[in-house]
Amino acid sequence: MTMDVFSLLVSLKKPEPLTPEKRARDFQSLLQSARPGDEIEVRGFLLMREPPNSPHDALYYLLSPLSPSELEKSRFRTFAVLKITERTRVSKDADFRGGAYVRVRGLLEPYPYGTLRAVNALSIEGEDYTSYWRDYRGYALSRREMEELFASTFDMNFQLRTAFLYTLFSSPTLPEYRMSEGGTLSVIETDERVVKSFWEVGRYLVGLLPPELLLRRGMARRLYVDPELDIDFPLFLPGGSMRYYSPTSSALLKREVPVAKWAREYFTSHGAVFITPKAAGKLTPADSLAHLSEFPFIRQEPAGVERNREFEQLIPNILVTIALARERVKTLSSGDPAVEDFGERFQRWLTKNRFEYGEMMDALMLHGSVFDADTRFRLSLALLGEMARFEGKVTNSLKGNVLEINQELLDTWINEVPEETIMRAVKDYETFVSRDKRMRMALRVFLDLEATSSGGLVGRAEFERALVGAGFRPADASRITDMLIKEGYIFQPRPGRLRLIVRDF
Repeated sequence: MTMDVFSLLVSLKKPEPLTPEKRARDFQSLLQSARPGDEIEVRGFLLMREPPNSPHDALYYLLSPLSPSELEKSRFRTFAVLKITERTRVSKDADFRGGAYVRVRGLLEPYPYGTLRAVNALSIEGEDYTSYWRDYRGYALSRREMEELFASTFDMNFQLRTAFLYTLFSSPTLPEYRMSEGGTLSVIETDERVVKSFWEVGRYLVGLLPPELLLRRGMARRLYVDPELDIDFPLFLPGGSMRYYSPTSSALLKREVPVAKWAREYFTSHGAVFITPKAAGKLTPADSLAHLSEFPFIRQEPAGVERNREFEQLIPNILVTIALARERVKTLSSGDPAVEDFGERFQRWLTKNRFEYGEMMDALMLHGSVFDADTRFRLSLALLGEMARFEGKVTNSLKGNVLEINQELLDTWINEVPEETIMRAVKDYETFVSRDKRMRMALRVFLDLEATSSGGLVGRAEFERALVGAGFRPADASRITDMLIKEGYIFQPRPGRLRLIVRDF
């Protein structure tokens, strides 16, 4: 009975927010607990200004345990003095600009000014800013806590709210498919009221993140003045591999891809997390935003946000949770058995929907369309990675969940896109493939194989075996392959390897 009460109390206990003051006091405790001559290791942000009363026997700079944005709003601040001599080993990745995040190993020394303490640096190494959020593992939130926070803050259906969560974790890199770490959550609607509501939700969420995590153009620089030390610090916001973007102006929402021009390259390379709604004049399968989004939602209802003080206080805890998840699942490789198994499941999903929807499915799978098989497979793999980060690892149930999401998205697009638009896409498809039914079937087999291949390359022997498996005679399989090459549907970039020739419509 006592244990049940204890478990209940634990479940009701609210998570403790990670504050800048906590970081600063821990940093100060570390410096004060060591004795002069002790070797210590500290991490912090370089402040490229000499501290008061600095001696002339070395270079002296200040080191802050707080990032530039947290330094500005923290009620408690502390610094270490960084002493750099000719014996200090500085790694090539160390960025000597104000605001750079570094790891310093050195000997503790007294300093002749107030309570400041100096670290005589033996080595200085550059650190990715995202590791700043991995230092406080005890402040990470559980899956239940994350879900409850988002449910109490965002007024939207369960699927869209869950997509928000998954996208924030971003996908692991997919080396063989040349996809960077990132993610895209989009809403595409003809009702501008719905689009604007979703944009406001995204802006609220991204606006709570530290400026260091925002995708921005160039290096952001700001001036910080410390009244106690009577000096100012020029600070550059450190960069890292965690980057988030939401359109900065509602005027962008009517663009084909609703991001600033300078951010377009990051969008197409999957190089950041994008939360990008779009006001579409009409829904079309060839929509560029839908084509490159893991979640190309079509929404009929506005989304909403309720300003939640607890959610806002726990943003640092959410970032710790995301950073730790990114550390656990860094990449997904085509050689991974889980990835190969998912590829087979995805191919079966394509076959099932081709059987159910016929040419409508084929039309949606044309190059550049929302269910372009090659792109949708890579995006589905990225989504699987996002889910794996949130859940902890890749599981068979997650693979099934990805395909269920794809199915819901596919059903929505087929049901919501105007019939005349779908029929026009079907006509485009018919101009792409041969009128010969056998050629059409062979090309479908090739597209299925290409969707799950690495880099879009399909082995000729593999293709011909798949043709035989689809009912072709062995002699016809070889002849059909030659005919597809001759007719210009596929080509051989190197002996024994085939690739589809991309056509624009």
